[in-house]
Amino acid sequence: MRHSSPTQRRHTERPKQGAAPTTPLGDNRFQELIRGASAFFAQAERDVVAEKAAAIMEIQTLMAEYGLTPADLDD
Repeated sequence: MRHSSPTQRRHTERPKQGAAPTTPLGDNRFQELIRGASAFFAQAERDVVAEKAAAIMEIQTLMAEYGLTPADLDD
C-alpha cells in the first residue's frame, strides 16, 4: 500500500470565504448595482464648498429682498 505525501495529495480548490459568487448577475441586480454606483459617484462629485457659497448667497438675497437682519433670525 502506497501513501501519498501531503504535496502529492489531490484536493479541490474552494472559494475563499467572502468571495463573490460565480453565478451571473440577473438584469435587475445588475441595474441595481449600476444605480448604486451612479449615486455613489454623484455624491463624490458634489462640490460642497460651492453649494455652501450658493446657499449663503441665496440667504443674503432673500434677507435683502425682505429687509431682514440677523437679529430677525433670532426670533
